[in-house]
Amino acid sequence: MADVVQQLSTVPDADIHAMAEYLASFNDAAVQDHAAIADATIERAARNQATLLGPAQRLFDGSCAACHHEQAGPKLIGVNTPLALSTTMTADSPDNLLHTILNGIQQPASPSLGFMPPFKQALDDAQIVDLVRYMRARFAPETPAWGNLDSRLKAARAAAH
Repeated sequence: MADVVQQLSTVPDADIHAMAEYLASFNDAAVQDHAAIADATIERAARNQATLLGPAQRLFDGSCAACHHEQAGPKLIGVNTPLALSTTMTADSPDNLLHTILNGIQQPASPSLGFMPPFKQALDDAQIVDLVRYMRARFAPETPAWGNLDSRLKAARAAAH
């Protein structure tokens, strides 16, 4: 995606807006107020946190929440990315999330998006599996839990080497 964003940096803003309008035209007509929908999604994830207290929530708070919090708190490295808005949380597969946790984001699409450190050395497999389960339950509670996380993580770690 970084390549796409970088290539689009040379395209006039009017053309980018036209492409966005065109792509948005494929959305369900009921989706009108994107900002309100985003706010409601973020608020639901914040409320859901109280139902998921435990070790995985503390792990998230210690490792992720500084950059991925719902509130209007500090923006570390210039970003606060609400995970409730990430398609990674609602994806059919956990692979993208696993790779992101393991390898971080070293080359974001733009500097304003910020970097993410890799956690492959900081967290063991059990911690990552617990963290991924927690994130899915908190940020995409309407979706079923991912299965086979242990084997998916093993494959992601093998691909990272």
